[in-house]
Amino acid sequence: MYHITDIKKMERCERLFWLSRRVQKSFTPYVQYTESMISLMKERLLLPNDCFEGQANDDPALALQAFAEKKPLVNARFAYEDLRIKVPVLIQEEGKTILYMSYRSCYPKEQEAQYIADIIAVLQLLDIRIDEIYAIHLNAEYIRGKTLDVHALLTISDHFYNSHNRPGKNIFQLVQMKLRDIRPLLENMRILDALDEIKPKRTSFCTRGNKCSFYKECFQEESQPGAITNLVQSQHKYAMKEEGIQRLKDADLDRIEGTRHQYAQIMADTYGGLYVDVAALKTWRKDHISYPLSYLDFEWETYAFPPYEGMKPFDVLTFQFSLHVEEEKGKTLQHTGFIGEKDCRLAFIEALLASVPKTGTILVYNMEGAEKLRLVQLAQQFPQYEKALMQIWERMVDLSLPFSTGNVYDVRMAGLFSLKTLVPIFSSYHYEDLAISYGLDAVAKWREYQESEGTKKQQIYEELTQYCAMDTYAEYIVYHALEGFMDV
Repeated sequence: MYHITDIKKMERCERLFWLSRRVQKSFTPYVQYTESMISLMKERLLLPNDCFEGQANDDPALALQAFAEKKPLVNARFAYEDLRIKVPVLIQEEGKTILYMSYRSCYPKEQEAQYIADIIAVLQLLDIRIDEIYAIHLNAEYIRGKTLDVHALLTISDHFYNSHNRPGKNIFQLVQMKLRDIRPLLENMRILDALDEIKPKRTSFCTRGNKCSFYKECFQEESQPGAITNLVQSQHKYAMKEEGIQRLKDADLDRIEGTRHQYAQIMADTYGGLYVDVAALKTWRKDHISYPLSYLDFEWETYAFPPYEGMKPFDVLTFQFSLHVEEEKGKTLQHTGFIGEKDCRLAFIEALLASVPKTGTILVYNMEGAEKLRLVQLAQQFPQYEKALMQIWERMVDLSLPFSTGNVYDVRMAGLFSLKTLVPIFSSYHYEDLAISYGLDAVAKWREYQESEGTKKQQIYEELTQYCAMDTYAEYIVYHALEGFMDV
C-alpha cells in the first residue's frame, strides 16, 4: 500500500520516495507532544461518544460503512486501490460533509493545500464530496491556567496563514484550485517502486530547510579540509566542483557571494590552513571580556501543548544548566550545575541566580536564539525575577561570533563552527567519548530520567551532567584558543 504522503515525497525527489519504501529511519522528536490531538479535537468539536474512530491498519471498508451510516468519523482510513489516506475528522450535518484537518502547530501554511487537495481527490474517487474545510490548530496566544482549556487552546480556522503568520487564503477555495487527478501519480509511484535503483541527483531540495534524512545514503561525502564544497552560503560550489575546482583557494571569484566568512575560508586555504583577524579579535576582547569569566550552557525541552501554568504552545522548559567560572585568567575552573524534574522552572531560576557571579562576562555559544531567549521567556512567566534574570542576559557575550563573522577560520572546520566541530581542533577532547553526544540525545535522556528510579536514575543524572558540563568546558577551550591567537 501507498500513503498519500508518498506523493509529496515522490514530487520532492523520486529517490527519496524510493528509499523511504526500503529503509526505515528512526528519529527522536524535537518537540514533546504530551496530549492527543485527536482527543482534544473530539472535545473541542463536542463529538459524541459513538463516533467512528479508526485504528492503524483498519480495513478501509469500515470507514466507508460508518460514513454511509452518517456517523462522525475520526482518524478514518480510506483507500482507492492501493493508495491509502487518513482523514482527521469528517462530519455530516445539515446536508453538508465537513472536513476538519488537524495541525499540531500554530500557523498552518498555504502550502498545505496540495496535501488536502490530494486527500479530497481520493475521497471523490470513492464518491465522497466535501462541502467545507476547516483547520483546527493551536492558538499561539493561549496561556495555560491551572488546567488546560481546550476551547481556548484550539482554534478553528477557514483560512491558512502566510509566511508572516497572517491570515491568508480561504482553505476551501485554495484547495479547489489545487485539485488534480491522482491516478497518474499513483501509477508513477508503482513504476518507481518497482525499479532496482534510482541514482541520486543533487537538487536544492537535498538541503532546503532540514537536510534530507537520506542525504548520506545519496552523497557519501567526507568534508575534507579546504574542499570547495565547504564554501558557506555558496550557490555555485557544487557546479564549481563538477568543473574540476576542488579547493577553496581555487574558487572562481566571479561566482562567490563575497561574504566575510567566504573570504576567511579562501584565505585560510590559501595561506596554510588558518585565517585569523587578530585586530578584530582584540577589539572584541577589549569591548566585551572582563573577569570573572562565566561559561554557561542550558538544556531544555519543547512542549507543543503547554503542560504547566503560564506556558504557551511550543514554550520550552529549561531543565538543566552547566556553569564553569574562571575567577582570573589561567586560574582553576569551578563548576556547578542543575538538573530538575517536571515543572522545575522556579528551582532552575533560583539555582542559576545563586550560582552565576554578580560581575564579569558570561560567555555563551549561540546565545541569541537559545540561552538568552530562555531567560527572557522565564522572565515573562515569572516577572518577580525579571530584573535579576535581565542582569544575567545583559552580561552575556556570544562566543560564536568570532567564527560566524569570519574573524577566525581553520580549514579543519569544514564550513562548520559548532562547539562539537571546534573542540577536537583546539584540544584532544571529543564529544563522541561521552555517553550523550548530541542535544536531542540529552532531551531523550531527560525524558527517561524523570521516569527512572534508583541506580538507573543516578546513571542518567551523571550522563546529563557530563554532557552539559562538556559544553561549558568546550567554551573555555575555545575562548582560550582565541586568547592564544591574540597573544602571539
